[in-house]
Amino acid sequence: MRLVTRGDFDGLASGVLLTLAHDIDTIFLAKPHEIQENLIPISSNDIVANLPYHSDCGMWFDHHINEVEMAAEIKFKGAFKVAPSCSRVVFDYYKDAVEPIQRFEKIVVIADKIDSAQLSIEDIKNPHGWFIIERTLHAYDPLGRLGDFMEYFSNLIEWIKRYPLSTILLMDDVQNRIEHVRSEHKIFINALRESTHTESNVILTDTRSFDYFPNGNRFIIYTLYPEQNVSLSIFNARGSDQSVIFCGHNIFNRTCKTDVGALMARYGGSGRLSAGSCVVSQDDADRVYREICDELITNG
Repeated sequence: MRLVTRGDFDGLASGVLLTLAHDIDTIFLAKPHEIQENLIPISSNDIVANLPYHSDCGMWFDHHINEVEMAAEIKFKGAFKVAPSCSRVVFDYYKDAVEPIQRFEKIVVIADKIDSAQLSIEDIKNPHGWFIIERTLHAYDPLGRLGDFMEYFSNLIEWIKRYPLSTILLMDDVQNRIEHVRSEHKIFINALRESTHTESNVILTDTRSFDYFPNGNRFIIYTLYPEQNVSLSIFNARGSDQSVIFCGHNIFNRTCKTDVGALMARYGGSGRLSAGSCVVSQDDADRVYREICDELITNG
């Protein structure tokens, strides 16, 4: 079977659990819009996890609130429920049937915290343990010195099943990515300040003018602009003529009234109450970005 999931920490944790429960020989990393727009062939041999439902898949696991109505109307193999993470849905589904899965509840707890943004300032500014592993999943080097990400992701799944965290952290591939993440921290903050301004309750970040934007934790923005309650960012997708717009509630100032997932759905995107994204053509990007900002300001 093939596992189709996101290349984030929740996808990683889901991958650990699902490869214990099923004979999965291939892992493929996808983005939500690639599933929604049928850009990736999906078959009954595929388990789709932490991504929108595809009618051709063999099994589906998800937790995003914007899929509630659809999940109630269809018949599918797998599990759906609103939960802090997709890996929580997978864990609850298999924990009594596949005994080895019970050993990985701790990583599911971490996935719950990361995916629902229940993080401390220390987790964001000075990540260690599983939190620094999570940051390595976002590391990118335009010169390609970090190697193939799909291979790294697949290796991590196997390492997590075989070794303790202390051993994984010392592996060469992991160390290289950790060093890269930490080396770019200050550069990231400077670039973030350069590309960010505020309007009313909204933090606006536009990185489209950068050929390469340094790596960093997106939640850092809320420590720099604590008075605003929501962030809106835009960047051009590498190798395409599309722009990605991301919106998220301030995790330390939870007063934003906008249902972000519903707002993003208007523009063909997806998400949940507190965070979501959409992909639009670069020709439409300025208009959509402005419309979303105006609504966030109106809602407060």
